Amino acid sequence: MMVTEMSVFDLWDALGSLDGDQAIQVLSHLFTHFEKRGQQYPDDPAAEAFFKMLAVAMENVQSCNVSRR
Repeated sequence: MMVTEMSVFDLWDALGSLDGDQAIQVLSHLFTHFEKRGQQYPDDPAAEAFFKMLAVAMENVQSCNVSRR
């Protein structure tokens, strides 16, 4: 597997330049990747951390959206 090294700044910049469909594709790719890791290795700390952080991020975004209404 080839790993591309990007700085955090570069990743933020690239993420900000994505359109909505591309952002969904990135999230779907990450979700699928960590889902497979979690299935193969149920105690995988990276997969566990990803899903915990995803749940927190979703709760934060949803609570912000409710507050705006």
